Amino acid sequence: MKPTDRGKNLQSVYDHTKNPRGNLDFYADCAKRLAQAGVPVDHSRIDLQLFSDWLERHPGLWAHYKSSGTAQIQKCLEHYLTASLCDLKPGQRMVDIAAANSPWAVILREKGINAYRLDLGFPEGVHGIDIGADATHTGLPDGFADALTLHCAFECLEGDADVRLFREADRLLASGGMIALTPLYIDDIHFVMTCPELTLSEHAVEPEAMLLWRDDPWKVPFSRHYSPESFGRRIYDRLPPGMKGRVIFLENLEEAMTHWQNQVLYAFFTFVAIKTS
Repeated sequence: MKPTDRGKNLQSVYDHTKNPRGNLDFYADCAKRLAQAGVPVDHSRIDLQLFSDWLERHPGLWAHYKSSGTAQIQKCLEHYLTASLCDLKPGQRMVDIAAANSPWAVILREKGINAYRLDLGFPEGVHGIDIGADATHTGLPDGFADALTLHCAFECLEGDADVRLFREADRLLASGGMIALTPLYIDDIHFVMTCPELTLSEHAVEPEAMLLWRDDPWKVPFSRHYSPESFGRRIYDRLPPGMKGRVIFLENLEEAMTHWQNQVLYAFFTFVAIKTS
């Protein structure tokens, strides 16, 4: 399936993350719409000093994302957010999903946390800290993890894998465990983006989503943004009965972008779900 199958709608028209400073009121309105759709929303702020101190304590992460240019702080912020929310202690077990070559699991292991990185690109099975598996069907034991994290990865789950992820998380998490994913991409409408030179399977894009043609430099085959209402219907309302979820909305990303000049921050929304039973 090509983007032309559903018209030639361009990403730049609909994707507000390309200009986060210019869309602060838009994202605040999206937070209101999420709440109106029945999704619990916590309003929060980044403590810039605490985040700065955290960056100094994690030089390996900072160095790894140096090549990300204007997204270097964004990538580090994603890990800061999930680390703060999950609040893992030595001896607990974490799986970083769709981690590829991220050093995060290695860094956490240096702190005594039993961290793993899971990715489809790894050989199947568990090989040291690397787990080769589909995030929606990991093959890991029930109650294996105290925390699951996704950093700029949830949006890449094609078809109904975004829904199935939480079923697997419910099985995989120990009681009281948390799944945390950021950014949660919320936009005005529900859409999926792809590149004009790539072909998607017929079942990759849900019928209710608008299909967009990427016109940025990134050759990403699949990326999904929800409207507040579609996230409520598709994800929050379909969480397993034993999971309780909420969205965290960061109110002061403009302050962070002023502090870190020439950095683009778009982690307005983070989603967490706790296994309560």
